[in-house]
Amino acid sequence: MNKCKRFLSFTLALCLLLGCIPLFSASAAGSAMSTDAVRALLNGVELHPQRTGYAELDRMLEDIFAPYSGSDNYIKLKAAYDWTVRNINFSWAPYSQNWAPAYDCFVPQHELTYEVGLQEAIPWEIVNRAYHAIAYREGVCYDYAAVFAVMSRYIGFDSFVHTGYFIFEEGYGTGSGHHGWTELYIDGVYYIFDPQRDYRLSANGTAAIPYAYFGITYENAWRYSPETQVNAARDAGFLPVAAERDYYAVIKASATASGTAIGSGAYPVGASVTVAAQGEAEFVGWFDENGTLCSMEREYTFTAEKGRKLLAAFSGELFTDIPQNAWYRQDASEAGELGIVNGVRPFTFSADTLLTRAMAVAILARADGGQAEVEKVPFTDVPAQAWYANAAAWAKAEGIIEGVGKGRFAPENAVTREEFVTMLMRCAAAKGKTVSPSALPYSDSASVSSFAVDPMRCAQAAGLLGGYSDGTFRPQGTLTRAEGVTLLMRLVRWLETA
Repeated sequence: MNKCKRFLSFTLALCLLLGCIPLFSASAAGSAMSTDAVRALLNGVELHPQRTGYAELDRMLEDIFAPYSGSDNYIKLKAAYDWTVRNINFSWAPYSQNWAPAYDCFVPQHELTYEVGLQEAIPWEIVNRAYHAIAYREGVCYDYAAVFAVMSRYIGFDSFVHTGYFIFEEGYGTGSGHHGWTELYIDGVYYIFDPQRDYRLSANGTAAIPYAYFGITYENAWRYSPETQVNAARDAGFLPVAAERDYYAVIKASATASGTAIGSGAYPVGASVTVAAQGEAEFVGWFDENGTLCSMEREYTFTAEKGRKLLAAFSGELFTDIPQNAWYRQDASEAGELGIVNGVRPFTFSADTLLTRAMAVAILARADGGQAEVEKVPFTDVPAQAWYANAAAWAKAEGIIEGVGKGRFAPENAVTREEFVTMLMRCAAAKGKTVSPSALPYSDSASVSSFAVDPMRCAQAAGLLGGYSDGTFRPQGTLTRAEGVTLLMRLVRWLETA
């Protein structure tokens, strides 16, 4: 009886052991070359490392390969293969359907930062999939292939993503199915590397990797039926790693509302570029992104040296962010042409930005005709080198401003409506222009600060003020740049006729 029990126990253990053994051998599954053969092949290649050009993806690749900077070709590529097998989980999550072929159903579209002017080396589709798979650790066979192809190129091997049909190993599918894999192109010969299949053979990346698909010659690629034409078309989007990668000067030509501009594009560095302005309105000139006048001719020809943004400006359209029907358009455009107001950056008026005290004194000083440089600014919080320092000193000397107390000017504070009106009327008084005050017809007139009562009554009489639709003026409310410039241009016109 005891012998029988021992026999049954032995038999059961043997069955369990046999049940854990795959029904196929790893070497038969993929028919990869021997380790020595793969090592000799890879170490015989002259590497030409190729960045993707996308900052976020290149940073991730740099981190992955940092420990292998001094290793030979074989160790580097094996590290890439191991990382792909171990870190990516097979998942249809990024797709809108969960069966192959569904490669055109990849949903995520990542916004990555590309190096301006650098020639593309890898198709965006491959970059996008590789980034997603590395960042989110998920994907299907095509994504494993994209990751390994990008990694191989980062190391310096010419590599491509190929698709076709694959005969599954026994126990991992029935018959054949659509599949994606990576191929390295070495000395005129393609070699298959298929990390997704080794992922399956290693218990989904958790057991020992058999490397059954790490370097398969086409003589032994009986499981693979490539889509030759599809692969050739995809391959054409890859730049050979040994090719010199060009830089292009990206030229962006635009025009203000009355015209159009032609000539935008990516030009080889050193090429002659011509941009042309079209439109019946009076042409002012071509300006660069710094607001510098480059040419007053409608056709502007130059040598491409770096990327540039050029604007064809037409008369009365100094600012490109003002809609044609904006209520403040005429005042802002006229103030810009007179040099009274500048943009917050070239060609950008930024109408809804609050008018600061520094901006206020600057436009008042320009409207007055400018101001001489001063040796000492009379405010403790205004650096001598500040862009508004001379304007602040002028305004103080002319009695237009008094500061906020304790020797401070508070340049970054938003100016209030009553403060700005007060500044305007003090400017008028400095020029000897006066007017008899009138009553304020606003429902909140009683809330006007004592210092602003008389200036506001004079401004009302001069026709400078306008309240809100609810009958208020909101004297302590802040002003936008659009509102401030409109008030100032009303003063300018009144001074001309008073």
